Amino acid sequence: MLNDLRYAFRMLLKSPGFTVVAVLTLALGIGANTAIFTLVDAVLLRPLPFRDPERLVMIWESAPEIGFPRNEVAPANFADWKAQNQAFEDMAALRGRSVNLTGDGDPEKIEAIAVTANSFSLLGVKPTLGRVFLPEEDRPEATKVTLIGYGLWQRRFGGDPGLVGKDVLLDGEKFTVVGIMPPYFQFLGKDLWVPLAFSPGEWANRGAHYLAVVARLKDGIKLKQAQAELETITRRIAQDHPIDAYKLRAYLLPLREQLAGEVRPALIVLLLAVGCVLLIACGNIANLQLSRATARNREIAVRTALGAGRGRIVRQLLTESVLLAGLGGLAGLLVAEWSFTFLKQLIPESMALSTQVRIDAQVLGYALLISLVTGVIFGVAPAAQAAKVDLNQSLKQSAGRTTLGGGGKKLRGSLVVAEVALSFALLVGAGLLIQTFVRLRHLDPGFRPENLLVVNTTLPQRKYAELPKRGAFYQQVLERVKALPGVISAAYTTAVPLTWKGGTNGFSIEGRSQMPGQDANHRQISPNYFQTLGIPLRRGRFFDEHDGPQSMPVAIINETTARQFWPSEDALGKRFKLGPPDSSDPWWTIVGIVGDVKQMGLEVPVKAEMYFPYQQMATGFFFFAPQSLAIRTAGDPASLAAAVRREVWGVDPNQPVSDITTMEDILESEVAQRRSGMALLAAFATLALLLASLGIYGVLSYAVTLRTPEIGVRLALGAQPGDVWRMVVREGLGLAFLGVGLGLTVSFALTRFLASLLFNVSATDVRTLASVSLLLISIAFVASYLPARRAAKVDPMVALRYE
Repeated sequence: MLNDLRYAFRMLLKSPGFTVVAVLTLALGIGANTAIFTLVDAVLLRPLPFRDPERLVMIWESAPEIGFPRNEVAPANFADWKAQNQAFEDMAALRGRSVNLTGDGDPEKIEAIAVTANSFSLLGVKPTLGRVFLPEEDRPEATKVTLIGYGLWQRRFGGDPGLVGKDVLLDGEKFTVVGIMPPYFQFLGKDLWVPLAFSPGEWANRGAHYLAVVARLKDGIKLKQAQAELETITRRIAQDHPIDAYKLRAYLLPLREQLAGEVRPALIVLLLAVGCVLLIACGNIANLQLSRATARNREIAVRTALGAGRGRIVRQLLTESVLLAGLGGLAGLLVAEWSFTFLKQLIPESMALSTQVRIDAQVLGYALLISLVTGVIFGVAPAAQAAKVDLNQSLKQSAGRTTLGGGGKKLRGSLVVAEVALSFALLVGAGLLIQTFVRLRHLDPGFRPENLLVVNTTLPQRKYAELPKRGAFYQQVLERVKALPGVISAAYTTAVPLTWKGGTNGFSIEGRSQMPGQDANHRQISPNYFQTLGIPLRRGRFFDEHDGPQSMPVAIINETTARQFWPSEDALGKRFKLGPPDSSDPWWTIVGIVGDVKQMGLEVPVKAEMYFPYQQMATGFFFFAPQSLAIRTAGDPASLAAAVRREVWGVDPNQPVSDITTMEDILESEVAQRRSGMALLAAFATLALLLASLGIYGVLSYAVTLRTPEIGVRLALGAQPGDVWRMVVREGLGLAFLGVGLGLTVSFALTRFLASLLFNVSATDVRTLASVSLLLISIAFVASYLPARRAAKVDPMVALRYE
C-alpha cells in the first residue's frame, strides 16, 4: 500500500494540471457537502440541550375551519389539558412579554418570557448560578423574581456573579434575580424569564389565546397516543364550552420540529443539491481518469506483461483516485470553513444560542468518509475499464498513439448524460425558488412599505395600567413626532404587520345566540393608522378623534372578517362582543371595512382581523395595548431615528425605544431565509451547470484528439469541414438531449421535496422546465462548438502522416 501511495503521489505530481483541476473540483463538491452536512447535523440531528429531548412536544390549539390551523392556547384550555391527561409527565405554559429594564444604564426593552414554575424542571435545565423558580413564586401575590439569560448578564451586568440575590427594575418594579441561565439556553426567549403568576380569573379565561404549551411525554408513550388522548379531552372542552371552544382541537408537534420546522425542508433540499453537485464532480473526474487511463494504456499493458494481475492494476488506480479525493477533501474543509459565516443565516432564530456550526470530530469523520466514498465512486469505473487491456494491441501500437475503446466511449457518454440530468434537476429547483422569492418580494402586502419608520415603545403595565395615562403618552408622542421635519404622518398600533403573528380574541355576533364566537386578530390603533400605512378603506369610515372613551364603541374589520362572518350581508353597522354574548363587555359597532393585510406572513392566508381605537379599550385589554409607532416620512426614514428617540424620551425619559427599523427591512427579513436558501441552491446549480458543460467539452475535445486520424481520412476522401463540424456538434447535442430527457424524470422526482418551499408556482412549472431545457441545450452547443471547430480545421496531410 505504501508503494502504491508513493507511486500515486509521483503520478499526480507528473500531471500538475490534471491534479490541480481535479483537486479544485473535488474541493468544491466535498466542501459544499461537508458544509451543508455540518448545518444539517447541528440543526436537525444533534440532541437538543434538554433532558430526553425526544420526549418533549409543543401543543397548540387547532381550528383550521376558521383559519387558525396552529393557534396559541387559551389559559383555561391549558389548565384542563394539564389536569385531565394521563399521557404526559408534565405540562408547562409560557407567554411572551416585553419588559422595560431601567437603572444602571439607558432604559432597555427586553423580550421576556413569563413561564409556569415547572417549566425548567420539565425541560431538564439548571441555571449556571442560583436556582429556578419555586412553585410558591408562581402566584400573583408572591415576591417578584426573575431569571437572567447569560447573554444579558454579560452585556448589561458585566458577568457579575453577585447579581444573584440583588434586585433589578423591570417595568418600574423590583424583581429579585434568583439565577443565571446557561449560555446555550434558549427556549422561546433568551434574555429574561419571570413567573407567569396567573390569578384564578386569568386561568379561567377561555376566549383569549396567547399561551405556548410545552409538555413531556411519559416514558413509553408515543406521540399518536398522546394526540388521541388530548383530542378526547379537547372534544369534552368543546362540548362543555361551545361558545369559546367551537371546533377546537389539539395539535402536537415534536419540539425539534417546532424549533427547526420552517428551515427543515430547505436544509433537506440543499443536502440533495450538494449531493448532486458532488456526483457531477465525480462524473467529471471519472472522465478525466478515463482519459488518463487511455493515455496510460501502454504502461498498463507493460505491467500486465510483467505479471501484474487485473486486481493489482485496479488497486493501483483506485489508490490514485482515493489519494486525489483525500487532497480534495482537505481543500474541501477550507471551503466548508469559509462558508460557515453565510450558512449561519439558515439557523432558526429559536436555535441560535444552542446551535454551533463548526468543524469537529464528527464533521471531520464525515469529510473523511465522503472523501473515501468519492474516490471510489469516480475511480472504480476508470480503473475497471483500464484493467481490460488488450495486451497485443496495446504493445503493438506506437508510444504516441492511443485508441478510444467502444466501452470507454460509452462510459464517458453515460457520465456526461448523468451530469446533464443532475444539472437539469438543480437548475429547475433553483428556477422554482427564484420565482417563489420574486413573487413573494413583489406580493402586495396590503400596505405601502416605502418610507415607513417603525419604533417600539412598549409601556410597563404597572406605570400605564390606567387608560388616561396611556392615552396621554400616545398623544404627546404623536404630537411631538408629527412636528418633526420630514414627517408626513404617524400612528400607534399593537404591532405593525409581520412583527407579531398572533394575538387573537374570541367574539360573539349580535343576533346569533346559537352560534359560537369565532376568533380574529386583535389590534388596537390610534387615529390615522390606516392612512399612515397606506391600508385602503373599502367601505365605511376610518377612526377619528371623536372615537373616544365617552363615545359609542366602534371597530373596523378587514375584508376577510366581513366575508367569513357576514357572507351574505353588509357587515357595516353590525355589532359583536369580545367574549361570550352574555358577558358585561360592550357591543362594538362596525364602522369601517379595510383591505386585507399580510399580518401573519407573506405566504400565509390572511386571517380575520379587528381593529379598535385604543382610547376605548379598558384596562383588561392592556395585553393588546399599542407599542409600535409607525411614521411615514418624506425622505429616508432611517435618518429620523435619533430625533424620534429624543421626542419619546422628552415625554418619558425612562421609556425604552427599541426595534428601530424600516418597514422595508421588515419585509426583507421576512424572506431572508428564503433568499439565503435560494442563493445557495442557485450557486450549486450554477456550479453543476459549469461542471456539466466542462464535461461535454472534455469528452468531445478528447474524442477529437483520438479521432484526428479518422477525421484526416474523411477530409482526404472529400468530406467538407462543415460536415466534420456538424458531426462533432451533433454528438455533443445528442448527449445534452439525452441528459435533458433524463433530467425531466429526475426533476419530477426531486421537486416534490420543493413543494413546501414554493409559493404561487407549481413544482412542474412548464416555463421553468422549458427555460432550463433551452439553457442546457445552448450551453451544450457552446461546449461542443470549440472541439468541433478544432476538428474542422484538421490538416488531412498532417493527420495521415501521423497515422
